[in-house]
Amino acid sequence: MPETEVLCFDVYGSTHDQHSIVETLAEVADVSIDVAGEMSELWVEHQIDYSMEVTLMGEYESWWSLTERAFEWVLDYYGIDLTESERGTVMDAYEHLEFYEGIEPFERLADAGHELYVLSDGTPGMLATLAENSGFDAVLDGIVSVEDVGKFKPVPEVYRNVENYVDRPAEECTMVATHTFDVAGAKHAGLDGVLVNRHRVPPHRLGFEPDLVVPTYAALADELA
Repeated sequence: MPETEVLCFDVYGSTHDQHSIVETLAEVADVSIDVAGEMSELWVEHQIDYSMEVTLMGEYESWWSLTERAFEWVLDYYGIDLTESERGTVMDAYEHLEFYEGIEPFERLADAGHELYVLSDGTPGMLATLAENSGFDAVLDGIVSVEDVGKFKPVPEVYRNVENYVDRPAEECTMVATHTFDVAGAKHAGLDGVLVNRHRVPPHRLGFEPDLVVPTYAALADELA
């Protein structure tokens, strides 16, 4: 890896906790925290499944649209009927997701001279709103969205699109994510890959192993800052 990196961060489920909406979901849907947690897990699973399905079928819908569709599926699965206003309250919470670890590790990386980008399935508008709401925008050099190529991760074009935002080839950029498929996709596309192995998952079985594995973003900052 170069001395100073172009670090491309996955957001949903990596830097930001999609399950930080659970309390809002429990209150709006009038269910227990435990049930809301189960609903949130299913919601995330279907978001990712839908994104891969539409990509394999040669179609594209925005991440916001797929997020809404996945939420509708979960409500149907649990037999919960919400008003449009109630659904809007939950979706608004999705734009205020919390960091897993706060901003400090990213500040350290930026202060060390690394360029920090988001590289995400989200739309540019969603990502900009979340970055502003969480303070991430203070350290970011840019946002790279799959919307540019109309396909979702882990297709190679998504990762190589970073070349349109930085003055380095993709091979000199590093994808940082918690999802093993995301790191594998980036490696396959020629980028370096860092796995933030928060969940202590076993090594990927299809090859494309990470160049670095760390348990947290703080540990990543310890390595690179």
